Amino acid sequence: MSEKPTEPETVGPSIRRRGPQAFAQDAGALLKHHLASHGFGDVDFVTRWTAIAGASLAQRCLPQRLSGKGEDGATLTLLADDRAALELQHQTPQLIDKINTYFGRPVVKKIKVIVGDIPQPVVPPPPVRPLTTAEEATLAEATDSIADPELRSAFTRLGREALARSRGRSVR
Repeated sequence: MSEKPTEPETVGPSIRRRGPQAFAQDAGALLKHHLASHGFGDVDFVTRWTAIAGASLAQRCLPQRLSGKGEDGATLTLLADDRAALELQHQTPQLIDKINTYFGRPVVKKIKVIVGDIPQPVVPPPPVRPLTTAEEATLAEATDSIADPELRSAFTRLGREALARSRGRSVR
């Protein structure tokens, strides 16, 4: 019998980076762990909720937990605002069909709705209004007497902010 000689396993030195590391390296693992603790074995269930449920419904309800897994599906707990809760009672069969069609297998059998506040997306502030030439001239005249250039720059920025707000338009 000619047996092939087994090569010893070579294990290189473990390379460990020191110092801060990008959060993105661990974000996927942390997300999977968090979602798995809430019963979501598939990250797509939460990350692609808008595609699964539809944009209008996804803005008013969020998946919270997937529990009681069985062969024919599990119970999905949704957090919904009061208007969506009533709508979900009527659309439950269609939503279950959408979810199961998306995954290609029976994932959800039943939907439980909890009424609560849905976190709203952060809206970026409106852009800063440019100052008129007269306002710029007034600001330059008011800050010209400041000898320290850093202090003059700080007061100029503060003055621009104040003048932009005084016209009734929000800068931030």
